[in-house]
Amino acid sequence: MDVEKVKKWVDFTHSFQKSGLWPNMNDKYPPEKFFKREEKKDSVDLKKETDYPKIDVYNDGTHIYILIEAPGIDPKAIHISLQSRHQLIIKGTVQQPSLSPETAIVTERYYGDFERTIQLPEPTEPQLIQLSLYHGVVQVIYPRLNEITPLQFNW
Repeated sequence: MDVEKVKKWVDFTHSFQKSGLWPNMNDKYPPEKFFKREEKKDSVDLKKETDYPKIDVYNDGTHIYILIEAPGIDPKAIHISLQSRHQLIIKGTVQQPSLSPETAIVTERYYGDFERTIQLPEPTEPQLIQLSLYHGVVQVIYPRLNEITPLQFNW
C-alpha cells in the first residue's frame, strides 16, 4: 500500500470534515506509523544479527564454566584464544552439508565463518583454562582467582 496515497486520501477527507475524529487522529497517528515498508531479509542476515555461537556461563563458587554450542562443527575448525584476562575469542567455520541448496525446504542453521568475543565474568590466565568438547558443546573451565580483597579503612 502506498503511504502517500493514503495520506492524500486522509487530507482530502479533512477538507469535508473540519471537526470530529479524523482531523485529530491524523495528527496523533500518521499513516507512516501503520504502513511502514519492511525490507525482506535473507535468513543468513537474520542469523548474523544474533550472537553465534550461543553460550551459557556458570559459576559454582570455585570455577567458571562456559558452554559454547558447536553442533556439527569439526573441532579442528574451532579456534579459541584468550584476548586479554577478561576476553575469550572463539572463531571457526560451520561447513554447509554436501546437499544441494536447491533441494532445501527449510534452512534455519547458520553456515560460514563466525567469530564471537566473550566477556569473562572474572579474569583468568591462559594456563588455567581447560577445554573439552562433549556432544557438540565446547566446555571452557577455569578456576576462580578469588582476587577480591575487602577494603579496609583506618580512621
